[in-house]
Amino acid sequence: MSGIVTFEKVARIEDVPEEGLMGAMLPNGERICLVRSRHGLFAVEDRCSHEAYPLSAGELLPDGTLECIWHGARFDPATGAPCAGPAYTSLATYEVRLADGDVLVAPVPSTTSDLIS
Repeated sequence: MSGIVTFEKVARIEDVPEEGLMGAMLPNGERICLVRSRHGLFAVEDRCSHEAYPLSAGELLPDGTLECIWHGARFDPATGAPCAGPAYTSLATYEVRLADGDVLVAPVPSTTSDLIS
């Protein structure tokens, strides 16, 4: 049954701040940043593509972008695309599902960045 993805529980929805960020870990040890906004619930790798600072320590801006607090790089959490420098490489993104209040994340990225090996 190849091709079937088993989503992993990483949090409860009530634990993810509304209009906020939360760091989580996949069972394989990969750190992800959950982003909850009026635009949806997203998961991206938890390291800025500029200097690898944890994005979960960053800020969710009113326009829905995720800002790294170290140097101000900004990203679209839906696509991982950089919106403002100094970062120019996209983040890896992960598919997210919500089931009975559980936040479930695919164990492998749906898009990748140069940081994922």
